[in-house]
Order: sequence, then structure tokens, then C-alpha cells
Amino acid sequence: MKTKILSLFLAFLSLSAFSATITGSRTGANEKSSGFFVEAFSAKGRVLFKSLKFDQNGKFTLDFPTNEALLYWIDNFPVYVLPNQNLDIMLPARQSGAFVIGGPADQKVATPEILLESNIKLNGKSPIDNLLINAIHVDWADLIKAKKTALSVKDMDQQYANELKLINKSKEPGLVSIANFYNNMRYMEVKLQYLRSHQSIKVDKSYFKIINKISLNNPAVNSLKAIGLRSLITNYYTFLRVSQGEDIKEDDLIDNGSVGKMELLIKQVSNERLINEQLSQNIIYHLSISGWDIQLDKIMVAAIGKTTDATVKQNLIDLREKYSKVSKNAVAPDFSIPDAAGKLVNLSDFKEKVVAIDVWATWCIPCMHSLPYFLKIREKYKDNPDVVFMSISTDNAASKTKWLDFLKSKNMNGIDLHAGDKSASAFEKAYNITGIPRYILIGKDGKIIEDHAPQASEPAYETLIQTALQAK
Repeated sequence: MKTKILSLFLAFLSLSAFSATITGSRTGANEKSSGFFVEAFSAKGRVLFKSLKFDQNGKFTLDFPTNEALLYWIDNFPVYVLPNQNLDIMLPARQSGAFVIGGPADQKVATPEILLESNIKLNGKSPIDNLLINAIHVDWADLIKAKKTALSVKDMDQQYANELKLINKSKEPGLVSIANFYNNMRYMEVKLQYLRSHQSIKVDKSYFKIINKISLNNPAVNSLKAIGLRSLITNYYTFLRVSQGEDIKEDDLIDNGSVGKMELLIKQVSNERLINEQLSQNIIYHLSISGWDIQLDKIMVAAIGKTTDATVKQNLIDLREKYSKVSKNAVAPDFSIPDAAGKLVNLSDFKEKVVAIDVWATWCIPCMHSLPYFLKIREKYKDNPDVVFMSISTDNAASKTKWLDFLKSKNMNGIDLHAGDKSASAFEKAYNITGIPRYILIGKDGKIIEDHAPQASEPAYETLIQTALQAK
């Protein structure tokens, strides 16, 4: 028994002995310079997130225990590091708040020499494999920068072939797999960018073949930072739908809360990180913009069943209950909000009337664009006893004077309420106000007709009001 315990202890020591040590510097940096973040990813996702500072000599050190190769994002530069590997890197100097992007634009084929001239450098004799992913990023960016509007399909195909030659020089199987994924991903992104800027050009089916080489369940997906993960899903979904004949200008393809994108994740993706992070974020965004409906509810039920993160799962359960209570056909929660004179106005004061609500704030630019349309419609229907137009400001208590002054400047003397005070903030919570402008339409029966109605600047808004007035 003692021998077994000793063997396990020695095995533990041997595993914990592995460590990647990264030292580095930045030209012109010192202890007063702003630091940077380091993230490291394994095949399962992020294993390190840390903020680093420079010392008085502009140097830094990162020593991270690991027994597997990781892709480190060091100040947004990807570096592939093996266990027990020591690297010394040099970060580019900052210039006008941005990084100096190296490499002449006319250099098409990346070589070790070009890599070492790139925007992040390795000192000493460390393997050039470490910067392979970074080279792929830089090469594709340089192609776009060099060609601009003159970019052609031939240019993209040649760049893809050049990257394959570079990748094949690596002797690290794990790195080769990740590098091929990144090259395929960048190739798809540039092809999609080309389609967006050349919408009149017709391409054949072969143009979209790269989508067959990209799997959202590839372990390399987990090496992406959060912003890269979100970009991948958006680009993949758009490219896939366009390959199936969808118009690239369709709203569904540019909507961050696209129902189609969420359905894709549910039906085709088993990657836990994509489900736990991206699917839940898409649902939350959709709720904030469009609210809850039956179609979204089906997605939420499926997402709750598929999500493996307990915290994310509970959040989706809570959101489903919260938003479904204040949605189309639900009884509108009553509220009590003061007007400009401080008098409390209740929703229940307007029984058997259509109530049109504009939720806004003086600091909200989109609100300022839409508010005049709302006021114009309010003026148009001012003599109709069956409809009430109510503007509800979410300006905080400190901005109440600004709100009052605004009402006077615009001669707003209708039912204008201020929900920014603590005593009235319950309204925002009850109606899940997470973004403005927000238009809510309540019917004569006290039920919500639309909890996320079209903006007043859209013709559909007045049409909705006319339909509500005609209802018995």
C-alpha cells in the first residue's frame, strides 16, 4: 500500500514539474507603462487569465505550470508553447495607442526570417513554430491591406496555398492541426469579406468548399479568445447560409441574436464552450432586443438541456421565467411613476385604453432620433379618448433636472414620467428594460400587445396602434 501511495506521489511530482516559462520585454516600456493580459488555452478551453506588468527595465516574466502544449495570447499575439519550454519574446512598441504592425505589405510568403521581422519577436534560438499562428494572422491581414479593393479570388487562393506550405514545415502534430484550423478560418473570413464588398459578383459552388473543412466541434475552436469565438460563429453561419443561396444582406445574417444561428448551435454543435458561452449570449442579446416569444422559448428549453455549466443553465432558467411573464399576451404589470410635477401616475389609471409607451433617456442618441416621431403620433391622436401615449424617462435621479429642462424645451406636456428615481425603478425591473429606446404597447384588455414594438420612426408602429384601437 505504501509503495502504491509513493508511486502516485512521484507521478504527481513528475506532472507538476512541467512548466512553461515566458520572459519578455517591450521597447520603451518601464514600471509606469500600462500592462497587458495573458490568456492561455488548451483543447478544453481557457486555463489561464492573468494581468502582467513591466518592471523598471520594461521586462516581464510568466511561469505557468502545465503538462500540455498551450496557445498563449500574449497581449493579443498568439504564441504556441510546449511544456518545459523557455521563451524570451519582445513585444512591439506602442505607437499612438496602437501596435506597430510589422512586415512589408509586398511579402507574400512567410519564412522564419519574415516571422522574426513580424509584430512580435522571439529572442534566441527558440523554434519558429511558436509564432506560426501569429504568422497566419499577419499574412492574411497583410494581404487585405496590400490588395484592398483589388483583392481577387486568385489572390485568396494563392495566399491559402502559401500558408499550407508554411504549416507543413512544422513537425509538431498538435500545432499543425491548430494552424490548419486557423488558416481555414481566415480563408473563410476573407472570402466572406470579399462577398460583402463585391455583392454583384457571382461565384460558383467551389467558392464555398472551405466550409467543409471547418468544424465548430474542432478542439482548436477552444484556443480562440472570446471575441474570436463570437466572430467565428457569426462568420461561419453567414458563410454557410450564403453558400445555401441566402442573400448576404438578409437581417438574419447580420443579427447578433439570430434565431437561425442559435438553432445551428443547438443542432450541430457539441463543443461545450460554444454552448455555454456563445449560445447563452445569443439568447440574452435576443431577449434584450426582441424579447421573449414562443420560437425563442423552444430554443431556450433546448439550450437549458444542452448547457453543461450550472451557473449558465440557472441563468437561462431564470431569464426564461422572467421574460415570459412580460411578453406578448401577458397581463401588463401595473406600475406607479411620478410625472414632472411629482404626481404618481399608475398604469391602472388607464383601464380599457390602448397605452403606447416610449422608454427613453436624454443621453440616448437613438432615443433622440425616434422621440420626435413618437411625439408627432401623440399629437395626431391627442383627441382620441381610447389611446394614451406615455413617455417614460430612465434618466437617473441626478439627471432629473436635465429631463425637466428637456421637457420644457420640447414643449412636452403630455403624460411624461420619470422612472429614474429609486421609488420608480421597479418599472425597469418589471418590464426587463435592458436597452432603450424601447416601445411597449398595451391593449384595452390590459394585456401586452408587443413588449418590443417597432420604433416610432417606423410605419409599422402606427399601424400597430391602429390595429389595437380597432380591437374589441
